[in-house]
Amino acid sequence: MNSQIAVIGRLFFQSIFLLAFLLTCPTTQAAELQYQVEIIVTAENANGQVTAIKSLLEKHLPIIKWRENSRLTPAEWQRLVSVAPQDIKNLLKTEGYFSPNITSAIEKKGATSLATFTIALGKPVTISKVNIQFDGAILQQQNDISPNVKALNKEWLLPTGEQFRQEYWSLAKQKLLTSLLVERYPNARISNSKAEVDLESSSVALTVEVDSGPVVQFGELTIEGLERYSENVVRNNNPIKPGKVYNQTDLLTFQTRLQEIGYFKNVEVTADTQLANHENNNAPIKVVVEENKSIKVGVGAGYSTNTGARVQFTYDDLDFMDRDWRFASSLKVEQKAQFLGGQIQFPVTSKGYRDSMSADMNRTAFEGQTVTSSQLGIKRTWGPRKREQYLGANYLIEQQDVDGGETTTKKVGTLNYGITLRRTNNDLAPMRGYLFNAQFAAAPLDSLSNGRFLHSYIKTQAYYPITSSTQLIARAELGMVNGKNSAPETFLFRAGGDQSVRGYAFQSLGIKEANATVGGRYLATGSVEVVQWLTQQWGAAVFVDAGNVANLWQDLKPVYGYGLGVRWKSPLGPIGADIAYGQEVDDYRLHFNIGVAF
Repeated sequence: MNSQIAVIGRLFFQSIFLLAFLLTCPTTQAAELQYQVEIIVTAENANGQVTAIKSLLEKHLPIIKWRENSRLTPAEWQRLVSVAPQDIKNLLKTEGYFSPNITSAIEKKGATSLATFTIALGKPVTISKVNIQFDGAILQQQNDISPNVKALNKEWLLPTGEQFRQEYWSLAKQKLLTSLLVERYPNARISNSKAEVDLESSSVALTVEVDSGPVVQFGELTIEGLERYSENVVRNNNPIKPGKVYNQTDLLTFQTRLQEIGYFKNVEVTADTQLANHENNNAPIKVVVEENKSIKVGVGAGYSTNTGARVQFTYDDLDFMDRDWRFASSLKVEQKAQFLGGQIQFPVTSKGYRDSMSADMNRTAFEGQTVTSSQLGIKRTWGPRKREQYLGANYLIEQQDVDGGETTTKKVGTLNYGITLRRTNNDLAPMRGYLFNAQFAAAPLDSLSNGRFLHSYIKTQAYYPITSSTQLIARAELGMVNGKNSAPETFLFRAGGDQSVRGYAFQSLGIKEANATVGGRYLATGSVEVVQWLTQQWGAAVFVDAGNVANLWQDLKPVYGYGLGVRWKSPLGPIGADIAYGQEVDDYRLHFNIGVAF
């Protein structure tokens, strides 16, 4: 113990002595030398590139990167100055300047050493010749099949006469190769490429040699990761038949389908194209999945300008009755609408049919009218998302209560058909293209209904970019019911609200009956909207809406709504907030909308 105290004491007094020595010693270290670099770029005709080239040099020159390093010595500084001209030449070559005139000088100003580099760019080299040579199966391919030699030569990004740049040279080769890799030739490669510079003529000749390899076809499918579900859940969603020519888009479509059916947490779809070189040019398809939990329970709350405050409960069983069936149920309680329903979705069949059956109860209360309905239905859906169709059959019992009027009960059995076309550049936030939906419901049998009728409804929405930041959106919908006295309120039409005629309350446009507004036989609405995108995510909108409902075509007299809005491209889709003036009611309303209503 005493020895430990003695050691500690000795160290303490030694530390005190050393500190005193350092404090009393005079400072002999000179001030640190500061290093600065100045770059001067001149050109007779650089087409406005001087600033860009100067920025390139300031960003990548080693002497600029190292000048602020605290360990940089005068000797190392001299070395960096001496090699800087060659570094500059190497960087300028990437921009097409192979004959620059570079002078350097060092000037010392006090504690600062300034290195100045004056650069005369000279004449850039331009492309004088492009020679793309192909080998492999593409040489035996017909020119009406994509990709082909003629089209690839035409799409080459660096034509003759253009200034040579290393970045564009790399991009051109990458695009050429990608055009082959994504379709028919996934094993294509660039076997050789060279850029031959002639300094006397300030020109460069480009040569690219491409080996397409064989035409690859899709092979058999293997599946990994299934624990709960049968292989048919995956196989029946496969759009690729063995022997089909390779196309990367088909793999992406397959993967998207598996991600959308809800059974899987993660999905990876690949094709072993390397194996195709050895086994009859067939690339086996491999699917690796990670299953979702079989039971999902959700609780949510929200608000709609149409139906008011909302609370919602959902229950989803992804393996209902251990048969790969999906049971989805929902309870939604809103101020003006309540819904309780469930649906059983069966796995996709081998022919691509998606079958389901459903049951629900629904209650709505708008504009003095309360409608309570119960419904059973079966449905078959088919086709890709771009062209989706369905056939179905429903049986509905409906009770209608009108303030100041009568209470009526109707029943109806219908056969239903619908088709949706989606032709947009982006599903979540379209900028170009159109959407189209048509629905038809017929009650053909008096024994199942209070009377026969035909319900027809068509809606379309188009997107057109006026400029790169200005967008035109047009919307129209038409509806007609033959047999008004037979059709329940569910199959009649009303207008007004966020996705209809803004400036008017939800479903406030209809037929006046007693103290309520009820549905009519005919519907016609339209909208024209211009959106000015101020940033990538935010925009401002101005719009005009028009439309109405009537029991006769000749009685359709449109009412108008005008307004301004804000748009946000959220990760979940477009979100909008609008202030609209309803001319007929002489009042303003606030509207919110989320997503694309198709």
